[in-house]
Amino acid sequence: MTITIDESKLLHTVKSISILLVIAAVLTFLGLSSKIFHFSEEQPVLYEMNYNRLSTPGKGVATSMKKTGEVQSKVLGPHRGNGKGGSKFFDEVEKVHGNKAK
Repeated sequence: MTITIDESKLLHTVKSISILLVIAAVLTFLGLSSKIFHFSEEQPVLYEMNYNRLSTPGKGVATSMKKTGEVQSKVLGPHRGNGKGGSKFFDEVEKVHGNKAK
C-alpha cells in the first residue's frame, strides 16, 4: 500500500497555517505591548525593578514593546487627537482629500 501526498494541498495548508501564526504573533505582541506600557505608567518602580533583572536581549524586547504600547496609546487611547476625541491623523487626511476634491 502506497501513501500519496498531494503536495499542492499540503502547500496550501502550510501557507494558511503560517499566515495564521504570523497574525497571532502580531496580535499577541500588540496586546502585550499595551499591557507593558500601562504597567510601566501605573507602577514605575516595580517596572524598573523588573526591567533591571532582564538580560540585555530581554531589555531590548521590553523597551521596544513599551514604545509600541506608547504609540498604541497615543493612536487608540482616549486622549488622542486634538482634544475632541478625534485623531489628528484623520483630520489631516480629511484636509488633504478635501483640498483635492475642490
